[in-house]
Amino acid sequence: MTNKEKYESLTEEKQALPSGMAIIPSEKGFTFDAELIEKALSNCKDFKLLEFSPLENFLGEAAFNARIEYGDETFDVALYWDLISNLHLEEYRFGNNIDDKSMETATQQTYFLGTSMYFGDNALESFHLQLKVMNAVVPDACLCIDFMSFKLLSAQWLSMTAKSDIPPSPDYLYTIHAVYNDDASNIRHYWLHTHGLHRCGTVELEIVDITQSAEEMNTMLNMVAKRFLTSPIKEKERFMIGYDGMGIDLCWLRWEEALNDFAPDALGGFNDRKDEGDIHAEPVGVLYAVQEGNMMSPEIYGPTLAENPIYYISNEETFRMSCLAKERFSFFAELFSKHAPKEEKKSFFSKLFGSKKTDENNSPWRFLVKLGLDVDNEDASASEKEHLWYDVLSIDGNKITGRLLNQPYWISNLNEGDVKTYSTDLLTDWIIYGPENTYTTDTIYELGFK
Repeated sequence: MTNKEKYESLTEEKQALPSGMAIIPSEKGFTFDAELIEKALSNCKDFKLLEFSPLENFLGEAAFNARIEYGDETFDVALYWDLISNLHLEEYRFGNNIDDKSMETATQQTYFLGTSMYFGDNALESFHLQLKVMNAVVPDACLCIDFMSFKLLSAQWLSMTAKSDIPPSPDYLYTIHAVYNDDASNIRHYWLHTHGLHRCGTVELEIVDITQSAEEMNTMLNMVAKRFLTSPIKEKERFMIGYDGMGIDLCWLRWEEALNDFAPDALGGFNDRKDEGDIHAEPVGVLYAVQEGNMMSPEIYGPTLAENPIYYISNEETFRMSCLAKERFSFFAELFSKHAPKEEKKSFFSKLFGSKKTDENNSPWRFLVKLGLDVDNEDASASEKEHLWYDVLSIDGNKITGRLLNQPYWISNLNEGDVKTYSTDLLTDWIIYGPENTYTTDTIYELGFK
């Protein structure tokens, strides 16, 4: 199939690549067999096994197809086992925190279990099913591998996620690779690109050869990827991803056309895609900023994106985040009761954007919640709620008292620094800054919560 046909298949017919993942057991000498796999799938209450049959000429030493009913859809999931020696774990990046013991255990095993499936109408729900299938067969695992996003995932994270009724963050569906080099003038150039979106029925996305605002561009690319998971945008179609005082407007071109605007040796240019079979030569959309009908580098948004922009998030993703935050809020509240700072905080921005420094009174813990509040400004576009971060001062049952950390765009009579009390019904996300690490709804497993 030519790339032209692949673009048409992805953008018009939503034809995706199969999602390949694997799981490695913790028990040394663990071996797989058909009876074990079929029984494990039959006993899982999260889905219904309809059929289980051998697969011929598939990967691994032995392979089987499991026809599974999940929600309103039916999926064919290929399961196979193969030798660990056929994996090259050093080629993958860490998708979340994985301890040294788990990595060592993984290298000492003989076999891994691989899975492959085409996603259904909802990529994130399908991904969740794939995790549930692997966890059902190997509940005591040491490592999970995502072949599509080139990530290694924690078995503890997988176990917690598989047991939940709520899918994980869409961030787990893809990864963003950042490649950089320095030119003769010591100016650093960046090439940001995704891996993993093809299995979701859309093109991969890129920002090519930028020299400024790399962190802001990475965040923007991440938000665009999330947008494409639920509502892919057609080539050359203008779309708005957020608001920074004005609309943040973008579009994309396939790389074969977009790279005519760049020198062949530019980072991410033609010279980086000339090898036969290069994964970066598959269907990829290069992002451009659109202003007054002109296409230009998205770098132009860098300065304003550093100043508290609003990114648009789909209603589906907002609902998922809220459900997960509420499901695991008991963990947040338990840690708050043990480690809540006793004194008033003043500086928060360095913490909010990843600095490891503690606040002014040297408290090693910080607890933040995001709340969805009704807007009252007619200029708020289609948004009915503005999602704002609060520094938590107290928790009393289902009531949270906090200090507002950012200035609202679309809510009058509410200002940065205001102290308010709200119901946990408004909770849409939370984050904990500890003395050593940052913990979210997706990483709270690191503290032993299950």
